[in-house]
Amino acid sequence: MVEKIRSALSPRRFIHTLGVVETAVKIAKVYYIDIEQAKIAALLHDCVKDYPHSLQIQLCKEFHIPLDETMKKNPELIHSFLGAEIAKREYEVEDSYILDAIRYHTTGRANMTLLDKIIFLSDYIEPNRTSFIGLENVRSLAYTHLDQAVYQALLLTIEYIKEQKKPLHPRTLEALQYLENSKMIKNKD
Repeated sequence: MVEKIRSALSPRRFIHTLGVVETAVKIAKVYYIDIEQAKIAALLHDCVKDYPHSLQIQLCKEFHIPLDETMKKNPELIHSFLGAEIAKREYEVEDSYILDAIRYHTTGRANMTLLDKIIFLSDYIEPNRTSFIGLENVRSLAYTHLDQAVYQALLLTIEYIKEQKKPLHPRTLEALQYLENSKMIKNKD
């Protein structure tokens, strides 16, 4: 699987992917999550990220993957939904937890599973990620308070998307609101 994914990705994206795998395994160990699930989801999370957007859109049509308005306006979001389908079809992944972790690693969602959170965060904090304000705090929280780390990452993501003047996926806001309402986080301010 590693060699197949290496050939599907640019060298830069493959290095990022290995960083996500390394991070996901470390976090999974802290929270007693299945290491193999974390490895597979991390390895495949960006399996179609290097496909041209036009090909991603074409494959979504072929596979009957609906594209919502936000994805149509921001094609960067498509790869996670298509990636879950490719993981199933080309890498023979049947585990719904792994497929969901791939599907929601970019947007998040309300009531994320532990594996969803681990892949979402690992993509965000992997060691090759260019540093930005707040990253080290999220990295630290990931190993001590997973929900707080996800919450902080969501806040920073929303801020970044607004600065870039890109459309924010409703699932990202739903993920944030779910954490706020669930009382799983501290100091919302």
